[in-house]
Amino acid sequence: MNRQAAIDVSDYRIETSEAYDFSSDHFSELFDRSNATAFQGPLWLEQFYRTIVPGAGATPIIVTIYLHGSQVPDVVIPLVRESHFGIKIIQPADLGVADYNAVIGSDENLEMLVKTPSFSNDLLKVIQPFDLILFRKQPPWVFDAARLFLNAEKTPNISSSYESIIGQDYDYWMNTTVSKNMRKGLRRKRNGFEKDCGTLSFHELTEEKDIDEAFNLMRELRAARYEGDLFSRPEYFEFYRNVAVLGSQQGTASTFVGKFEDQIMSVDFGLRHKDRFLFLLGGFSNNDEYQRYSLGLIGLCEKIRDETERGRTIFDFTIGDEDYKQSFRADRIPLTNVTSTSGLVGRLAFSAYQSRGSIRGVLKKLMPKFN
Repeated sequence: MNRQAAIDVSDYRIETSEAYDFSSDHFSELFDRSNATAFQGPLWLEQFYRTIVPGAGATPIIVTIYLHGSQVPDVVIPLVRESHFGIKIIQPADLGVADYNAVIGSDENLEMLVKTPSFSNDLLKVIQPFDLILFRKQPPWVFDAARLFLNAEKTPNISSSYESIIGQDYDYWMNTTVSKNMRKGLRRKRNGFEKDCGTLSFHELTEEKDIDEAFNLMRELRAARYEGDLFSRPEYFEFYRNVAVLGSQQGTASTFVGKFEDQIMSVDFGLRHKDRFLFLLGGFSNNDEYQRYSLGLIGLCEKIRDETERGRTIFDFTIGDEDYKQSFRADRIPLTNVTSTSGLVGRLAFSAYQSRGSIRGVLKKLMPKFN
């Protein structure tokens, strides 16, 4: 391991490195004991540092914390270091792909650290230099990173996430939660498609060649629909594709398609974590002949049904305030940003990030992953 810095005191040792074995059994056990999210899972982080970081102009900075002389980490904080216009920024392992960020460790160990007076100051020392630490998109159920960083400030994220508690009965949820107009509309459109065109079938993909076909199609569909979509960039496409293929083998990722005859009509991709399915990417046919049938929504409903039958009780629509989430009457989940600054440059950068006017617009155009 390429260790960059370390602080060793009686209760803990903090180290930073540009490399860490996220595929190790120990990290898997540590992740399972934590309240971190699917975006801090072993496969996700392994592929993130392997495929996205090298082409992003970022440097890995992986913090490992050892308690009471332990030889294996008790806490891991996966970060990256970036520089924009001379401003040194430390962020979580995100770069536009993680909808939630969190530290990885048991609440018991993290509580012990934050109650140790010297810890927060030592943590900032070991990850210097920086002007701004921006730990974005923290959901309410993870350990609050603001307690780890000295003098950190918590502010609302500009976007929220959305989730639906499905429970164990998809039909009951659909009939009691989703509006009558929505239910009738989707039933009418599916019946109309099958009357006019033919039967729709839905299933999860398991073969690598089939996942590749679905992802190539989804890239085309999303490129036509979303300008500047990160999914179209080679390193991002490779990242998601690898997570899909390897995650299918592990049961932690799912690529789900709706088909008419041999033609893919909809693709939905996401992650499984505990009792939660996290919906990340979708695409549906842009053929004018099929526009009126709402194939994207029909496919998403079938994905919700499929995950419920597999034992997932929460369907997480993840970050973004898109209107379709309200159609499912999903609950809004507020996300927070945790910020720590160093010096005048850091405070000015934070003020620019927090602005809701033209400065923030310029930042988003110049730095599309800084959002």
